[in-house]
Amino acid sequence: MTVRLSQWRGALPRAALLALGVALIPLPAAAGDTPMSPKPRNLQQAMARIVARDASAARPAAARKQTAVQGTQSASFFKTRTGAVIAAVMIAGTGYALYSAQQDRIHSPAKN
Repeated sequence: MTVRLSQWRGALPRAALLALGVALIPLPAAAGDTPMSPKPRNLQQAMARIVARDASAARPAAARKQTAVQGTQSASFFKTRTGAVIAAVMIAGTGYALYSAQQDRIHSPAKN
């Protein structure tokens, strides 16, 4: 009796891939926002809801000032040590790529 496992070799990975695909289908639907609250009946209720939402989202003045200070500091990234190292690595990589292209030993008619 001869048992050929080559037919079954690909069945398990295919089944696992199918199970993964079926499990991931409902993820976009589950990623929705919070459930919607009932619609307001009049304009006053709608305005009250908007004011309450905006008031809860308002940040204190100190937090706004700190964000403004951080925003001005982020413009000088390449003046920091990390930025200088990254710039040096990028320049070295570009220089090596140009040197490598000039010193290429492959000479083919298609390259010219």
